[in-house]
Amino acid sequence: MTQTGNANDTTRFDTIIRNGTIVDGTRSPRFRGDLGIRDGRVAAVSRSPLDAERADRVLDAEGLIVAPGFVDLHTHYDAQIQWDPYCTLSGWHGVTSLVLGNCGFGFAPVAPEGRDRAMLSMSRVEAIPFDSMKEGMLWDWVTFPEWLDSLERMPKGVNVISYVPVGPLMIWVMGLEEAKKREPTAEELAEMCRLLEAGLDAGACGWSVQRLGDGFTSVQRDFDGSPMVTDCMSDETCFAFADVLKKRGGGHIQITQAKDDFREDLKFLAKLGERSGGPILFNVVAANNYHPHQSKRLLEWAEDCQKRGIQIYLQA
Repeated sequence: MTQTGNANDTTRFDTIIRNGTIVDGTRSPRFRGDLGIRDGRVAAVSRSPLDAERADRVLDAEGLIVAPGFVDLHTHYDAQIQWDPYCTLSGWHGVTSLVLGNCGFGFAPVAPEGRDRAMLSMSRVEAIPFDSMKEGMLWDWVTFPEWLDSLERMPKGVNVISYVPVGPLMIWVMGLEEAKKREPTAEELAEMCRLLEAGLDAGACGWSVQRLGDGFTSVQRDFDGSPMVTDCMSDETCFAFADVLKKRGGGHIQITQAKDDFREDLKFLAKLGERSGGPILFNVVAANNYHPHQSKRLLEWAEDCQKRGIQIYLQA
């Protein structure tokens, strides 16, 4: 992309957006200007008017903000995108790309006989109406790679990418009840890692998990009031999944972590980042009127991790 305004420039554009207030995402002050788009990309940004004769189409953005699309890193549109291609309200408010499969929650792999139970879980933990899922979900997949294929076929008004949510992996391999009360055997863990690899090979950007324990921090529970499958999974299981990313040399981890001891949580997250070698997206940092120092200390901790080469990023 170039900054341009040269009257002698004869570059052709598919579209020119004129007279907009440009907010370019670089933290620079907004300014009035024109954009030239070629081959689906922003090819020029100009504070001076671009010649309308250089474009096949000219759009007047007078009185409007022109900005890059927002990327929503944390959504639970896994069901809704199947009947709402714009993922409203996000798509209405400038979100052009979003991430599915957060918190270890999702719908793949899910066997046909487990579909209703998977939807019941999401009806409580993410407040998605069961009837809407029952009527609107396509269910033309079983495995995670097949789910990505289904996503590819769906008409979409936004770009999407997905984590492999580890909850469905555990249920697929161990069964729902067993996954809630014990650790996987070595053979079961190896199979889950194999399925994770298959999901990453198919195009997933990493894996996700929620670990809220079974105490006072367990605020996102299953349909029956019990903890979610991943809430009580061990550090060792998480590290095994992190090792998959380390071996591949890439991939993100999104983790919602809040167990009984916050200091121990932070130690675990730093170690998880070291084991995976990749970015950790941690939920959540939030301003707190009663304890305003907490968010500041969390930011300082993340900065310290960065200095040590551990890629910790906080989600608000």
